[in-house]
Amino acid sequence: MNNLQLLEKSCSEITEQIKKIGQDRNSNYVIDGIINPKKYISAKYRLLWILKEANSEMDSWSYIKNFKDKDWLYLCGKSIPTLRRIIYASYGILRACEWGDIPDAGNEKAFEPLEEIALINIKKIPGHGTSTSSEIQQAYYDYRSILKQQIDLYDADIVIFGNTMNYFYKEDFEGLVQAEKQITDYRTHFYDTGKKLYIHAWHPAARGRGFTDKSYVTDLLGIVKNWKKE
Repeated sequence: MNNLQLLEKSCSEITEQIKKIGQDRNSNYVIDGIINPKKYISAKYRLLWILKEANSEMDSWSYIKNFKDKDWLYLCGKSIPTLRRIIYASYGILRACEWGDIPDAGNEKAFEPLEEIALINIKKIPGHGTSTSSEIQQAYYDYRSILKQQIDLYDADIVIFGNTMNYFYKEDFEGLVQAEKQITDYRTHFYDTGKKLYIHAWHPAARGRGFTDKSYVTDLLGIVKNWKKE
C-alpha cells in the first residue's frame, strides 16, 4: 500500500471505532475525521478543527459525507454559525487570501476547502444545544485513545481548537508543552512550535459584542499569515 492507501485504511478503521462507540452505548453517533484523505494531504496546510460535540441527538450522521454534499452545504452553510465560520476560515487559510476575497458561505466555491480539512469532536456521540464542561471533559477521558489516534494520524500542520484546548493534556500534541503562549488583540491564544501551529480560538459559534464573522476569521488569518513553518 502507498501512503494514501494506508491513510484511507486507518481512517476507515477509526470510522468503525466511532460506530462501535454508539452501538455499545445504544446511542446515535457522528462520524468525524479527514473529509477527503487525498485532498487533505495535498492541501497547502493540513488543517484540523477540534470541537466539542455535534448538536443532533436524534440521528447518526457523518461530517465526511455532509461536507461533500452540496445540497446539505447550500442548506446549512450560512444558517449554522459554526459551519459558516469554519467555511470562511478554512477558505482563507487554505487559499491564503484576505477576508474580502472569501466567497459567501452560500457560494459553491466556498465549499471547496472543506474537503481539504479534518474535523473532530471530543464527544463521539451527539449532544444537545449546550454542553457542560464536565460532560466534555469526561468525554475526553472516555475517548482519549481514539482522539489520540486521530491527532497522530492526521499529523496536522495547523490545529484550531474551538475553545477545546483546555480539555486535552498538552502532551497529546507534538511540541505543545514547550511552546510559548502568544495572545492576539482578540484574546485568541496560539502556540508556534515552528513545525506546527496550535490556535486556541473562541468557539466558532461564539456570540456577543465583537463576535462577527469578519472579526473571528480575520484574527485566525492574521495568526496563520505571520506563521513561518519550518
